Amino acid sequence: MTRLGVALEITPPRQSRPEILLRRAGLLGDLARPVHVIQRPDRQPSLDAALELERHGTPAVWHLVSRGRSEAELEREIARAAVAGLRAALVVRGEAGPPEPVPPPTLASLVARTRAAMPGARVGVTADPYGPRERALALLWPKLAAGAGFVQTQPVFELAALAPLAEAIRARAPAVAIVPMLIPLTSLAAAERLGERLGVPLPEALLRGLEERGADFGWDWFGELVRRLARSGLADGVAVMTHEADPAKEFAERLGAALRQP
Repeated sequence: MTRLGVALEITPPRQSRPEILLRRAGLLGDLARPVHVIQRPDRQPSLDAALELERHGTPAVWHLVSRGRSEAELEREIARAAVAGLRAALVVRGEAGPPEPVPPPTLASLVARTRAAMPGARVGVTADPYGPRERALALLWPKLAAGAGFVQTQPVFELAALAPLAEAIRARAPAVAIVPMLIPLTSLAAAERLGERLGVPLPEALLRGLEERGADFGWDWFGELVRRLARSGLADGVAVMTHEADPAKEFAERLGAALRQP
């Protein structure tokens, strides 16, 4: 069984605070490379945070979000990332928001533009393993044709949720890396909040186990999921996000141990 590569996805501080950004990026030490920085309206921009991480020697993945942004704004951001020499980007639609009077460029076109401006960079896109598979794949194929080299999924909590999507990608685009998102859950309350916020279905067995056994069950579930993914051949790595921006030291230690296991 091959140990999976690990990327860490973090929330940047509300404004430029390098000490907070670097602390969050260092949650798993050298185990997690690269570090993704999400884009949120009330936070330091993903591009600014990614550039800060790169200046401190941490490989970063900038999130290029299209929702609510003009074509000119997106072009400026791509140009800035290219001039700065960023080496990785995730092109995403972004969280739901108000209607857009002028639709932004398609994600496939943004992938192509990013690849053209940053020819040596890794450019990825996202995919939803929960909705109708035909729709998810119809949305995905143009992005891969435009040059996306990896696919990151929404959070998965069991292999069965990932398998149909991953198998379809493997069959049609075997060179594309598949990176499921994982979020360790250590309480029933945290699981229910996350499921409601993301609209992601959580396995009943996971919810029942968290209710009955709490954190120990959550860590057992997470560790077994990592092992199953490594054995399955359906994942080339995992992207890990925590449900708290600044988890406690014990949480980070248990997370690292679960990810390092054979």
